[in-house]
Amino acid sequence: MHSLRLFQVVCALALVACVDGSDADSMAEEIELAGVDALPPADAADGRVDWDVGPTMQVGTRVFDRAGAGGRRIHPLWIAGTREEPVPVRVTARAFEANDSVRVAVLGPLTNGRREVLAAAGYSARVSEVAFSVDVKVSGEVLIVVGSFGLSTDVTYELSAACAPGAGDACGGARVDVLASPKAGALVGTESGRLVQATLGDVLAERTADIEVELWASPPMVPWLAERVAVSQASGNQVNFIVPDDVAAGDDLTLVVREAGGRVLDTGFVTRFAPEARWFARTDAILYGDIASLQIAGVAGFFEGAADLALRSETRGLTVATYTAWAEQPGATGIGFGAFDASFAPELEIDGELNPALPRNGELLSVGTINGDGEYHPLGCFEYCNDLSGMETCTGGPRACP
Repeated sequence: MHSLRLFQVVCALALVACVDGSDADSMAEEIELAGVDALPPADAADGRVDWDVGPTMQVGTRVFDRAGAGGRRIHPLWIAGTREEPVPVRVTARAFEANDSVRVAVLGPLTNGRREVLAAAGYSARVSEVAFSVDVKVSGEVLIVVGSFGLSTDVTYELSAACAPGAGDACGGARVDVLASPKAGALVGTESGRLVQATLGDVLAERTADIEVELWASPPMVPWLAERVAVSQASGNQVNFIVPDDVAAGDDLTLVVREAGGRVLDTGFVTRFAPEARWFARTDAILYGDIASLQIAGVAGFFEGAADLALRSETRGLTVATYTAWAEQPGATGIGFGAFDASFAPELEIDGELNPALPRNGELLSVGTINGDGEYHPLGCFEYCNDLSGMETCTGGPRACP
C-alpha cells in the first residue's frame, strides 16, 4: 500500500510518467514497443551479454539490482494464473539516481520459442519510476525484464512484484511461486522442532518431471557462506526435511527448487530456522560495519507488522541506537514471532560534538525489544569489539546479560 500511495502522489505531481493497467491505450502502446524483448533465448540465459539473468524473485518481495548499458536484467518468477482466474500483480520499479531512467516489461511463459508481453512501461518515454498492475492469465515462469530507456545507460533500481491491492484470495498462497509454503522470510521448524516441511505451488501441479528441493544452511545474513545440508524429493506436493543437529537456531535456511537432476526452478526461498517459539538474538554472528555500525539477526515478537529494537550499553546504562524491523517479506507474520535483521548505525556526531553514546571496545552491549509500554527486554548480550587493528584486548562474542 505504501508503494501505491507513493505512486499516486508522484503521478499527481507529474514528476514522472505514470502507467497503470486502467489506461488501456497507454499500456497497449507500451506493450507494442516492448515487443523487442519478446524473443529471449529459449532458457532466458544463453550467455549473451544483453540478457543477464538474476536470482528468482518471489511475489511479495523486492530486489535492489542493476542493469548495464545495452543490457537487460531478468528476474524470473512463477505464477499460476488462468483466463478464468487471473492473478493480479502490481509491479513497481524506481531508478535510484535522479537522472537515471528505467523501463520494465513482464513476459509470459515461453511458448513456441516466444514469450508474450503481458505488460510494459517506460518504453515510450524516459521516466525514472514506473508502476502498473497486470492480470496474469497464464501459468508458468514469468520474466520481469528491466533496463534503461533505450538501453542507453546503466541503471541501478529497486523492483517489486506484489499482489495488487484488493486481490484477496486471487493472489498469494499456492497461486504464486514454486512453493506454496514456506515463503521468503518465514520462520521454519517452530511447530515441529527440527522438521521443516514445504508444499509445492499450483504452478507445478501439471509438471512432467520429478521435483527435488535442496536445503542450504548458513549463519544469519551471510548467504554466501551457505552449505547444502539436505536434499528431498517431492511426494505429491509435499517435501520434508530433518534439519541436521549442527544447524543452529537463528541460522538461515534456503530452499532451492529444481527438476530432479535438471534445471533450477527457483534459486532460493530464504527462511530462518527457529526450532522453538522464543525470541533471541544471534550475538555470536554479529556483522560489524565501518566505525560504529553493526548488524544483528534473530527472532523477536512483532505487533502490527513491526518490532521496535534497541542497542543498549549495559555498562553505562544508555541507549546506543534504535531500529524498527518490519514484517515485509511474504512469509512474515504481522503479529507473533518473526525473523529480524537489524542494522544499528548510531550518529557519529551530535550538534558538532562526538556522540557520547558511541560504543567502546570491551563494553557490554545488549540488543532487545521495546514493548508498547516502553519497557526494554534484552534478547542477548555481547562484548563490543570493532577493532580492526588487532591491538585491542577485547575478543567480542556472546556474554551473559546482567
